[in-house]
Amino acid sequence: MTFDLEHFVAGLSDPAILFGHFTYFLLILSMMMRRITWLRTLAIASGLTKIFYRAVLVPDPVSVFWETIFVLVNVGQLLLIWYYQRYHKFAEHEELFLQSMPANIERRSMRRLLNIATTRSLDVGATLTQEGEKVKELIYIASGVVTIERGDVVVAACGAGDYVGEMSFLTGKTATATARVARPVELLVFDQQQLHAAADSDAGIRRILETSLNQNLVGKLVRTSS
Repeated sequence: MTFDLEHFVAGLSDPAILFGHFTYFLLILSMMMRRITWLRTLAIASGLTKIFYRAVLVPDPVSVFWETIFVLVNVGQLLLIWYYQRYHKFAEHEELFLQSMPANIERRSMRRLLNIATTRSLDVGATLTQEGEKVKELIYIASGVVTIERGDVVVAACGAGDYVGEMSFLTGKTATATARVARPVELLVFDQQQLHAAADSDAGIRRILETSLNQNLVGKLVRTSS
């Protein structure tokens, strides 16, 4: 079967055929959305228009049945998103952590990850890691400033949105530098062993960690080289 361009172009003047193309346009547009709520909403819109198309303009009961299933599944997923957004609230320091994630990260995966975190407030001078010593925690800075020291030299500074101890978490090696609080900090603290176990058993948590730690390492490299 060959593609007849002339017939295709002529068909675009037919409102029924043009409406059929529009249903696929909505579906493609939904796939381009980064936010899962918009993806689901446009997918539902595509399904509803296709149901009308197949029920009224070009009757096809089989397509109507499966498009109805498609719409119902996406409606169910939207209801789940609404439920988690309404009943799984995040504290202010957790919201910063959430905002640092890509838009398509599911809130329920974030909630599972944050359930294994503890919050900690520390004053100036407190030590988070000690150069050459084993690191037991992965630390996320929600607010404040931490200096990174090698020997007696300050080589970098970390602030809100940065991790401390991520290299030790990834490699299992001792701390390459001392991290010391320069301005009072609010922290999210993860026990490394517990976090490794959670990532091994939960694909959603593993994806969050991979994305977040990669972004953080890239950001630190950019700041160091600039």
